[in-house]
Amino acid sequence: MLFFAIIGMSACRSHKKMSEVERDLQSRSETAFLTSCYPIKSLYVPSCKLEIFDGSNSLSLSGSFYIRVDSICYFRGRWMMIEAMRGAIYRDSFVVVNYLERVCYKGKNDYLQKLTGYPVNPESLMMLFTADRCEEAYRNKFNFTAAGGNNHQLLMQGENRSLLEMNINANDRTIENIALYNSRQRFSAAYSGYEQYPQFVLPTVFDISANDGENNIRIKANFQQILFNRPQEVNMSVPSRYQVVVLGE
Repeated sequence: MLFFAIIGMSACRSHKKMSEVERDLQSRSETAFLTSCYPIKSLYVPSCKLEIFDGSNSLSLSGSFYIRVDSICYFRGRWMMIEAMRGAIYRDSFVVVNYLERVCYKGKNDYLQKLTGYPVNPESLMMLFTADRCEEAYRNKFNFTAAGGNNHQLLMQGENRSLLEMNINANDRTIENIALYNSRQRFSAAYSGYEQYPQFVLPTVFDISANDGENNIRIKANFQQILFNRPQEVNMSVPSRYQVVVLGE
């Protein structure tokens, strides 16, 4: 359940001479990569379905999801009509309240990044859940650099020999999946159920997994509605009798 709160690596350019067609394809691919940054300030999903798998354990939840890109990713999850969890990811820290176990987990986002291999903050999660391939954000915010690619695939190299791979549907230019991996971790997200919104075509079905070589965690999500730029009330009060566990220390 904690992993839901934490809901982008090496290739070299070929030095052979390119044909005019290849140059055109690369130019169009790079242009699309550079200009695909979605100017969404906030995203609200009033209803979503989640299936969470942690090894041999699984859990089905319904809930809601809200991201304000400059400050918070907030979510609530219900199990059999009972509120099971509530959490928030801020720019550098997180807190998750587990109502079933009466425990509050908190810590720094560095812990979540080490756990998943994916940079975790409201901005990166907005990019993840909108399948945004904005090269500028990956370069300036997360220290990735372009490492090649073509009309169907984009590659970026990150720190510690990490590689971000994005596979693109050749027909409609949507992202089919992304994979972020290094020598010991792999994080991936597959997208489907794309729907047309006033300004964007966005995915509504997600299959996200993280593996650190020992543990495998998977989340399947279905966003049943997406609303833009609608402020939401955030309540992250922790009951006084709950146990507080600080992770990453």
